[in-house]
Amino acid sequence: MGTLPQIRSLPNIFNYFRYAMIEPKTELQKNAIVEARRKELESYQRAIDIQWLNSRMEDGRMGRCLALIQKEAEMEKDFQERTDHAAIVDARAKKEIALGIEIAKERREEACQLLRRHYLREHDPSLRELVKKLQAGYVRRDQQQQILHNQYRRLQEKAEENRANRALAEASYDDQEARERDEQFKIERNHQYCMAIQQQLVNKQRQKQCEYEEMLIEKRNIDDVMRTIADEDQRELQHKHDQTEKMRNEMITFQKAREAWKDKQKEMVVIEDRKIEEQRQVASDRSSAIVAERERKIQLKDESNEKVAIKMLADEAARQHREDLISELQHQECEDKNRQDDLAEWTRSERAKVDMKEGLLAQMEDKKLEATSERARDVGFRRSMESQMADEDEIEEEKKRKIKAKNDQYSADLQQQILDNAARRQKEKAFEEKRNREEYEQDQEWRKEVLEERKKIMEDHVPKLLGYVQPGVISQEDVANPRLADLGINIKTSNRPKRLPKCNAQCRILREY
Repeated sequence: MGTLPQIRSLPNIFNYFRYAMIEPKTELQKNAIVEARRKELESYQRAIDIQWLNSRMEDGRMGRCLALIQKEAEMEKDFQERTDHAAIVDARAKKEIALGIEIAKERREEACQLLRRHYLREHDPSLRELVKKLQAGYVRRDQQQQILHNQYRRLQEKAEENRANRALAEASYDDQEARERDEQFKIERNHQYCMAIQQQLVNKQRQKQCEYEEMLIEKRNIDDVMRTIADEDQRELQHKHDQTEKMRNEMITFQKAREAWKDKQKEMVVIEDRKIEEQRQVASDRSSAIVAERERKIQLKDESNEKVAIKMLADEAARQHREDLISELQHQECEDKNRQDDLAEWTRSERAKVDMKEGLLAQMEDKKLEATSERARDVGFRRSMESQMADEDEIEEEKKRKIKAKNDQYSADLQQQILDNAARRQKEKAFEEKRNREEYEQDQEWRKEVLEERKKIMEDHVPKLLGYVQPGVISQEDVANPRLADLGINIKTSNRPKRLPKCNAQCRILREY
């Protein structure tokens, strides 16, 4: 395949040389030759490119195969390494997990033991008392240490004070000249101080003189002002006196004018009264004529009133006559109506008697029928009551049978309950015995744990508090402890029984419990 384009390209080369040797004659021929040359060159170049690509493809395929083989080898090696590393990591992780579990277990056990010890110390009276006594021992030890520290500090302070006194005694000889210089300096300073005080006294005296002169000047000014104020007050009083005198004169003048005006008014009133009297006289003459006219009119009015009264009396008499006639007619009508009412009442009473008689007869018949039906009803009721009583007797017998069966069942249940109670009491007794045994075992375990805890407490604290705890805290059992035997603890024991003051037998039992 690679040689085929090369074989096909040889005629083209010959054609190229042929076209090159033929000399073109026209422009079209030149263009055709150029185009043919270009096509031949392109086909030749394409063949060369295809050949090169084929060779490159074969080389690339081989390279890819080699690269693939190498990559697979590297992947296998990497997988092997990772597998080995993962196994190592897994083993290490398992070891770490197991170690962590063991550590957590140990810590949990330690925490449980600490909690148990704390529970024992909190709930056991003897351990609480022991802890209190040990705490008191620690307090006493701290107090003793504080006392020793204070004594040592006082000794140190005393030594420091002695050393300072010696240093002061040695330095006192060197300070003699300094004291003389200080005395000379004090004398000079006192002299300067006296001079300064004297100058201050002189200045103060001068200041007082100046203040006195200023006071005199101020007093003179004040006197002038007071004199001016007094003159002004005098002038004001004189002015007020003049005004008062002027007002009094005006009041006198006004009073005189007022008296004159009053006299004039009185004269005018007298004149007015005279005029009024004259007018009254004229009016009285005019009123007599008016009175005569008024009397005439009154007389005419009385005459007309008499005529009207006579007419009214006549009308009243006629009206009274009419009313009498009307009342007579009404009385007659009432009598007629009463007679008709009496007749109707008699008719009604007769009819009521007839109706009553008929009703009584019907009632007698009804009573006879009711008596007959009552006898029949009594017979039926007696029969029904007899049947009902028979049924009730049967029901009563049935109730008695049920009560008897119920009593029998109750007695059987009671017997069964007695047996059950006996079995239950037996179980409770066994359970109580078991519970007592468990309580005894728990108490023994509790005492054992308390003893162990006491031993641990004594082992931890007695070496630190030896000589500071109260007597009786360290017992004979504590001395027998191997860890405390090296401390040289000696406890004097006596054969006398232990006495607890202010305690009776019951209290001792409770204390031991």
